[in-house]
Amino acid sequence: MDIYVARQPVFTADKKIFSYELLFRLGFENVFPDVDGDTATSNVLTNTFFSFGLDEILGGKPGLINFTRELILQRIPLFFPKEHIIIEVLEDIEPEPEVIQALQEFKEQGFRIALDDFVYHEKFKPMLELCDIIKFDLMMTPLDTLGPLVERLKAVYPVTLLAEKIETHQKFVQARDMGFELFQGYFFARPEILSQKEISTNQITKFKLIDQAGRTDPDLAQLENLIKRDVSVSFKLLKFMNSAYFLRPAPIDTIKEAILVLGINELRKFISLVVLSDLNDNKPSELVRLAMIRARMCEQCGTVLRTRFSTEELFTIGLFSSIDAILDMPMYMILEQLSFSEKITHALLGFDKQFRQILALVIGFEKGNWDHRLFHLYQGKKILSKLPEFYREAVFMADSFFT
Repeated sequence: MDIYVARQPVFTADKKIFSYELLFRLGFENVFPDVDGDTATSNVLTNTFFSFGLDEILGGKPGLINFTRELILQRIPLFFPKEHIIIEVLEDIEPEPEVIQALQEFKEQGFRIALDDFVYHEKFKPMLELCDIIKFDLMMTPLDTLGPLVERLKAVYPVTLLAEKIETHQKFVQARDMGFELFQGYFFARPEILSQKEISTNQITKFKLIDQAGRTDPDLAQLENLIKRDVSVSFKLLKFMNSAYFLRPAPIDTIKEAILVLGINELRKFISLVVLSDLNDNKPSELVRLAMIRARMCEQCGTVLRTRFSTEELFTIGLFSSIDAILDMPMYMILEQLSFSEKITHALLGFDKQFRQILALVIGFEKGNWDHRLFHLYQGKKILSKLPEFYREAVFMADSFFT
């Protein structure tokens, strides 16, 4: 049985991670698996989900999980640790007495409850009295129409309001000023301003480090000195080398030892990761984490798919595919500062069809958009069965870097 799990971040107003919404599929057909009243079936679902490891996929944050009416009535949320999940009540669930009773039980057990894609109606008052988070889908309910309702809800109920489908920075600011406290969407993955921006001296210095590492035959002693002169890079290198991702029996204490253990190919990747994470402190760290996940998944896809790129090149392209959003500058302007090969530059500018497909496959999995045409195009191919494994490993790698 193919099982897919992906996560989407939920941010606080200062762009810190509050939680992840977990997207769960058994295959391409179901939005959420159909479960009948049989307790054994429910147990199979729960055990299967736990096979992913909640701590591993959530990185220590709570997970918003959608539950259907049937799953709520079967008390399936009680199988999960209350510290790890937030029960998300789907929008098509009516406030029937048996549903309210189940939600009351969850509340008494210490679970947090969220109402998904909320549209106000008097009949939902019993649910509102039990919930902790109310989610508004801004594609379904325009933000401009929500002002009075937001004020009324915050005045009457001790709830946190979450704005979903925030696709631009402007919408994020508008929702925040209106009183929303949590935000979900891809506003952080797009450039906020694409004009009147220049690359700073500090950013140019970081790019020089990438160029040095990217040489065909780099001088390791010179690289060591460059890293030592940058406190941020030195600290992150040693921290990453001693993280749980590597499970080393003895700690690595020096930059030279870290370089020797990593090897030049892995060192190139690490320097790119660190530079990317340091380029714009005003951006949420999740944007860099997302770039790292995409980079690792693109690299791993190269072990299964036949492409004109090496796995190292796929990592680099995947990592820098969102650098325009990190720096709020057009891609072509950024690439003028980097001596990438013509092949990589071509791919980053979106001109390479083969890489566009790989990136679309990776982003489709990341967003839980598993009905994308590419998933049907590759149906029956090895790449689809490997994607869940690639995603989990990439998430673990990225979370280890930021821990």
